[in-house]
Amino acid sequence: MRAVVRLLPVLLVCAGCAHVPVNENLTLFQGDPVENVRGVTFDGEAFQVPGAGAIARDDVTLLLFQPAGAEGGASAAAEGVAGLTELAQEMLPNGQALAEQFPGTGGVILVDDGLFVYNDDGTHRYRYHFAGLVLKEEMKSWAQFAAGFTEGRSRVRVLEAKSIAPDGTVYTLPAEALRVGSPSEEMEFFNPSHKVVGGVIPGVEIGSIVEYIYEYENYNPEDRRLFLPGYYFQSTEPLALTRVTVELPDRLPFHHYTRHFPDPALSEPQVEREGGRVRYVWALRDMPPLVPEPQMPPQADLTPRMEASIFSSFEEVYALQRDLQRSRMKLTPQIQAEVARITEGAATLDERLARIYHWVQTNTRYISIKGSLGSGLSGHTAMETFENRYGDCTDKAILFATMCEAIGVTSYPIILSTNDNGVGVTEIPTIDGNHAISEVELPDGRRFYLDSTAQNFRYPYFRADDHGCIAVNAIRGDFNTIPVPPPGDNARHSVLEAELAASGDMTVRARNEYTGTIEAGIRAFWKTVRDDERAYRMTEYVNSLSPGALLDDFTLSELAELSEPVRMGIDYRLPGHAIRAGKLMYLRMPSLERTFPEVALESRRFPIQYMTTEERTLTIHLTLPAGFRLKWAPPPLRIRTPYLEYEAVYEETGAGITLKEVFRRLDRIIPVEAYPEYRDALRAIAAFTAKEIFVTEEG
Repeated sequence: MRAVVRLLPVLLVCAGCAHVPVNENLTLFQGDPVENVRGVTFDGEAFQVPGAGAIARDDVTLLLFQPAGAEGGASAAAEGVAGLTELAQEMLPNGQALAEQFPGTGGVILVDDGLFVYNDDGTHRYRYHFAGLVLKEEMKSWAQFAAGFTEGRSRVRVLEAKSIAPDGTVYTLPAEALRVGSPSEEMEFFNPSHKVVGGVIPGVEIGSIVEYIYEYENYNPEDRRLFLPGYYFQSTEPLALTRVTVELPDRLPFHHYTRHFPDPALSEPQVEREGGRVRYVWALRDMPPLVPEPQMPPQADLTPRMEASIFSSFEEVYALQRDLQRSRMKLTPQIQAEVARITEGAATLDERLARIYHWVQTNTRYISIKGSLGSGLSGHTAMETFENRYGDCTDKAILFATMCEAIGVTSYPIILSTNDNGVGVTEIPTIDGNHAISEVELPDGRRFYLDSTAQNFRYPYFRADDHGCIAVNAIRGDFNTIPVPPPGDNARHSVLEAELAASGDMTVRARNEYTGTIEAGIRAFWKTVRDDERAYRMTEYVNSLSPGALLDDFTLSELAELSEPVRMGIDYRLPGHAIRAGKLMYLRMPSLERTFPEVALESRRFPIQYMTTEERTLTIHLTLPAGFRLKWAPPPLRIRTPYLEYEAVYEETGAGITLKEVFRRLDRIIPVEAYPEYRDALRAIAAFTAKEIFVTEEG
């Protein structure tokens, strides 16, 4: 049957043991299933089923093998699969039912079980148990086992790692096959103490069950309060059992918070107390897969989730970070002198602040070197980062705040979870973040945010993945939501002067100017393109507007000068752009057509999430050949919704035609209830921008 596995687009599941007669069960796209038959054969085109005749291969979605005499999955599980743990055996019938319920899934997770234990002495450990049924080639990746630890503080023990093949053969990962090494981090990330133990579980094929159990122990915690259990209860594959248990001394404070549970009753844990200790258990069974949708929020904002901590209060969390941050923000004579140099001649406080912002962006290379709690939570000292000329987001935020002090401006290092990582947890006292930026308070009362990590943002713009996030200010002791900037802070403004010849050829002179994230993206891209390759890349770009376009010339503003907006000029020709039919010519306006893949679905289960707002303006002045005039253009389109503004109008002028288009997306989250109106609006815009205009020769 293994050859069949490689040939068929069906799911093959073996629930039996080695050397046991099996019954075959076929699930069909249409009609009743064919159950408890033997001797099914396959000739490459159809299954020959005793008593049922030939069934075409494309009509079969699932071929399930069970021990002969078994009555459903429960009996199969009772008979057992050699080598599986008792818990995996128990969940096997649920897994088989999920495989039938969700045909086409790559695999079914039978067991997803985590256990967090806080010991009486302040050390803690985490035990994880996984078992998964491989149904497609891509899920063979479950064979790749890996777990990280930190030398001198933690260790990992692999308790079990094995696979059970469809024929019942058990393959184990021997201890001598495990390897310990440094993680394959990118060059800008470096932690000399971080190690990974891992290996490849042998014998995994389609129909195998992969199972492993490992235990992570933090035997030397740097701060015993950093016990922060967290768990997600859904995956892109179905889950038969997903469960987490937290065990700790009953005397400790314990705060927990849950999100997105399908049943509010299940969001509350089962609580067991015994011998001065307490166990909290959350469990969900038969969880469906998370089916992706275009432009949906991150998985952390959609799946059932639990977060917990043993901090006594928010103030305790703030105090830990505040002490680390303040001890690193020391203004030295060297830093003071450099600030004086780079701000010399600046006429306003904003100009001085902008020069510091751009200096930290461009003079501090992003390299993350971590080895302790202090460097991980609050970076290195400002002087270390200043002298080394490298650091990560926390290092840059510390240095920026220190340099701001030299001009009398207050700046705070801010911890946040970026908007592509999920909404940060602030419902309980915990530490939840993956990035650090800066909050600025000016003497005139203005308060705003900057992010010196990215190297291409012009003051006062900052990275889009910070927009709308919860910003934790430990020094001040509060948290706030970062405002989403208005659309004009993330804009492209384009003006095109186009001239149409009677032959249908067109020449175009385009001038673009940018702000915010769009500007930073343009700047970042062209900085990576060598001078001698830019003409080639620009030719590629104009050909994306119209196949066969010919580049004549282009200009780019000085990209390294962050104080100036990025401007781009492109001159190109579009041979045969307009189609002539007698006295008529029809054409599409260059660079106008737009598509919106995020509204491809008729309905959605999840919101649409963008990084930030957006504005695009386009003005096209089209000069017509002598003797031609506008025959027909699409009527004006004007749309106003709570999330979108759009206006596009064609006007006939003395020399030809002018199109003015304004597109503004007003928010970064489009809720599900607003989707139908938003979908229809974007589809109307796409249809408008794809329409031709018609011109005619008079006389």
